[in-house]
Amino acid sequence: MKRVEENSATPGRGQTTEALDAPAHFSPPRLPYWVVGLLFSAFCAVLLSGCVQSLFPKLPPPQYYQIDYPFQPSYCAEPFAGTVRIRPFTASAPYDREQMIATSPRLRVRFSSHYQWVAPPADMVANYLMRDLSSGKVFENVAPAGSFMPAAYAMSGQIYRFDLEKSGASSKAVLELEISLWREKPRAVIFRKHFHYQSPPLTSNSPGEFAAAMSGLVAQLSMDLRNDLCALRKDSLHPAGD
Repeated sequence: MKRVEENSATPGRGQTTEALDAPAHFSPPRLPYWVVGLLFSAFCAVLLSGCVQSLFPKLPPPQYYQIDYPFQPSYCAEPFAGTVRIRPFTASAPYDREQMIATSPRLRVRFSSHYQWVAPPADMVANYLMRDLSSGKVFENVAPAGSFMPAAYAMSGQIYRFDLEKSGASSKAVLELEISLWREKPRAVIFRKHFHYQSPPLTSNSPGEFAAAMSGLVAQLSMDLRNDLCALRKDSLHPAGD
C-alpha cells in the first residue's frame, strides 16, 4: 500500500504562521506630543507644590488686639487757650512694630508672629491721648499732626517700654514713656515728664489679658497726664504767692 504523506509547506521568507485561536495583537494609540507635554507639566507642578508646602508650611493667620478703654472724665478748672497739635509719637526698638513683645529679667526679647497689635504702640497711645485731651477739655482744641489748623502748643512722646514682662511663673504689663509739651511761639518746652507703670500680676500670659492690662495702664497714663496739665495751667494762672 502506497503511503500518502501530507504536504506541510514550510513558510517562506516574509510569511508568518499564527494559530487561529491566538489573541489578536493590540497597539494603543499614541498621544499627541502636546498632550504628553501638558501632562508632564501638570505632574511637575503637583510635585513642586508638595515640596514647597513641606518647606514652607502654611501658618495660621495672625490675631490682632487693640488698646481699648472708656473715657474717664477729670476736672480741669480752665483749659489752655488755643489749640494743641498732637505730633507723632515714636518708640524705641523693639517697640516700634506691631508684634506683641515679651521680655524677661535676663534681657531676652521675644516677638510674637501670631499675636499682634492693630497698630504700632506709639500710634495707639497718641490716638487715645488725643481723644481724652479733646473730651476732657484740657485745651480749647486738639488737632492731629496733619491738620492745617494753627496751633499754639504741640505735644509728642517717646515710648521706651510696651511689653509683657515675665519673671518665672509671674508676668505683668509694663508701660514706660516720656511726654513733652511745648509752646510754639516763642518756642519753649513747658512740660516734660517720664511715666512708668506696671500692672498687677496677670493670671495668665494670654494675649487678651495682656491687652486688657495694657489698656488699663494707658487709661491711667491719660488720667495722670490730664491732671498734671491742669495743675500746670492752674499754676500759670495763679502763681504761688498771689
